[in-house]
Amino acid sequence: MAVIGKNEWMASQPWIDRDGPDFKRYLDKYSQACDFDLEQKLKDWQRDGIVIFENIVDPRLIDALFSDIDYLRKHHMDFDLLAELKGQQGHVRDFSAADLESDGVKFNSIQTISYAAAKLSLTRELMQFLRVVFDDAPCATQSLTFYKGSQQPIHIDYPYVRTQTKLAHLAASWIPLEDIHPDAGPLAYYPGSHRPDVSDFFDWGQGSILLEPDSDKNPTQFAEYLYARMREMQVQPRVFLPRKGDALIWHGNLAHEGTAIRDQALTRMSYVTHYTSLGAYPPAFLKPGAPEQGVICAENGGYIFEHSWQHDLRQLPSIALRG
Repeated sequence: MAVIGKNEWMASQPWIDRDGPDFKRYLDKYSQACDFDLEQKLKDWQRDGIVIFENIVDPRLIDALFSDIDYLRKHHMDFDLLAELKGQQGHVRDFSAADLESDGVKFNSIQTISYAAAKLSLTRELMQFLRVVFDDAPCATQSLTFYKGSQQPIHIDYPYVRTQTKLAHLAASWIPLEDIHPDAGPLAYYPGSHRPDVSDFFDWGQGSILLEPDSDKNPTQFAEYLYARMREMQVQPRVFLPRKGDALIWHGNLAHEGTAIRDQALTRMSYVTHYTSLGAYPPAFLKPGAPEQGVICAENGGYIFEHSWQHDLRQLPSIALRG
């Protein structure tokens, strides 16, 4: 077992997560470039591990993403992309048309072939904020589309999403693609759980804080640990009910979950992106010549690169938006 312990995570923390962060330095450096109250957002992030932006996403991009997905479903043999259905991952070419019409299908890293998705991942306010948190350019490493509430038990991202070279340089955004109904299994998060003194570090075996193929513990045990830890620290979950056009960014160490779906007829159409900093971007993801070459989208100070394992990056129809 490869053992990555809590010291590695702590050593890789961005400035804002360290003791005594110099807020004035970063406010002086970045405030003029932001379209929002940067000081308040940074305080929200430090306190809760999340920031919420209301009505920042162009609904035309959401509509363009839906059109891209519809086209992908009908022409999936033409594209190089991974998908997931009922926990099974595979290439979109390996799924049937009926599979891809299911509301349980998830498309992985569609931002590499959908300009609409890329633009959503690099939404201006999200990039402006993460640029400050990382003190470096934000880069999207992966994305996920899904249509039903995940109902995923409480978890933290970094034990699973850990290809970045600086382990704690991790954040995620959620852009709802519709108004979210309380009976649709909305997202719940545990404010303040991103702080190590609240969540502490789960031992997957031999002191490792990451899930490995040969780990002694499993995700169910991780969830049980986190539920117990939140009870011990008296942290109550908050349910997030955004509207189409809103966006949420959460810390890579924030405990969160998908709540129960109370009405199976309802959807929770969502677009999630994970980010790291340019200086922590996984080299194995880059093609030769990157990052100077292989840029799919560079906007608002953020980047999306071609993935090294994708060989035919034919683009979906929203590429016409590029003009």
